[in-house]
Amino acid sequence: MHDQKTVVTVRGDVDPLDLGPTLIHEHLLVDFIGAEGITRDRYDSDDVVRVMLPYLQEISEQGFKTFVECTPAYIGRDPVLWKRLSEASGLHIVTNTGLYAAGQRENAPEPYLPQYAYDLSADELAGGWLKEWFEGIEGSGIRPGFIKIGVNPGELRPISEKIVRAAAIVSGHTGLAIACHTGRGLSALRILDILEETSVAPERYIYVHAQSESN
Repeated sequence: MHDQKTVVTVRGDVDPLDLGPTLIHEHLLVDFIGAEGITRDRYDSDDVVRVMLPYLQEISEQGFKTFVECTPAYIGRDPVLWKRLSEASGLHIVTNTGLYAAGQRENAPEPYLPQYAYDLSADELAGGWLKEWFEGIEGSGIRPGFIKIGVNPGELRPISEKIVRAAAIVSGHTGLAIACHTGRGLSALRILDILEETSVAPERYIYVHAQSESN
């Protein structure tokens, strides 16, 4: 279990009292080409730093100290680049583990999921995310500070439910919060059911884009 007295950032653990004013759902870089086409050579890290560093410096000057980077794997997550921007700006940046299944088309393949997400069980997916927690992401040594997932709107499809269950397993082992791109209330209620089934406290669930629910 993770020491709840610390928060994991791209530059290491920090005391929660040192987080200060925090932007809780942000993106430095997003690429919607899809899981099968995304590669790091689709962008230049120096260009990203040139464009994004002034914005980070500006929010730092406004008094913010922490930036929660919510871009998931296969959509542009780049913890090494986040660490570079964290060091240059002085901001704490928190990255994530998890996968994003939030496609809108009924019965269509999820564009941002790699094939292995379908092939592996929830336990096996969780094992990969736990490896990132213990060893760091993609050999970088940079560890995630929360779990970021996404599910389809409405009644959860099997792949979305599997990803939620994997996130619950990881949260149960680590204490990490689960930030889920949820949208609709029907999905949110099912997620709460799964957390109850897996003995994960509901307060670890962050309902992302709750404004999409009109009722």
